[in-house]
Amino acid sequence: MTSPTDNAPEGGSPTRVTANFTPRAMRALNDAMAATGDNRTDALNRAVGIHAFLLKYTQPDGTLHVLSPDGEEQIIHLL
Repeated sequence: MTSPTDNAPEGGSPTRVTANFTPRAMRALNDAMAATGDNRTDALNRAVGIHAFLLKYTQPDGTLHVLSPDGEEQIIHLL
């Protein structure tokens, strides 16, 4: 179980935001919620965290280099 401060900025309280989602984005959000069992807030917080991670580790050419369990490098091309 998460506490209200789990989703808060460091040292702060949660911030309410308003967003307009396209039908495609809403389908993706609903799919993510169904797959994880997360509520809307938690699914959106995870999505933003994953997006930040991808931006941080994506190479300038748009690729993400990861190691598979057998140690082989896999290259993911992000569009």
